[in-house]
Amino acid sequence: MNPSLRLAVVQKIYEKTTSSNKDISFQKHPYQRLIKKIFYGYFEKENELEAFLEKCLNKEKVNIQNLELLLKIILKASIYELIFIKKTPFKVVIDEYLEVTGKYFDKNQKKLVNAILDAVYKSQQ
Repeated sequence: MNPSLRLAVVQKIYEKTTSSNKDISFQKHPYQRLIKKIFYGYFEKENELEAFLEKCLNKEKVNIQNLELLLKIILKASIYELIFIKKTPFKVVIDEYLEVTGKYFDKNQKKLVNAILDAVYKSQQ
């Protein structure tokens, strides 16, 4: 796959979440259909994703309110993809979201994302 796909997803979700302009346009991308599927699915299942994330964070002894918005978006988008799409191998999805995380955060947040996504992976087995 392509880490730019996951980066595009995270950027579009962040844009919609933080912008007063709710009309989001998607630039041409080889994986545009998948980007849109994750984007729209994220908002459709947001409450469910939030609850699932909170449950995972409690196991790591982390309060969801302490997470930065961008980190929550990365986690919820990756959880959505792992649980609801299942088209791409788990390892690829996890590695690419870890790469996106590394662009914005330090190794501690990257470890947290890895732990959460590993827990999601195990819960889906």
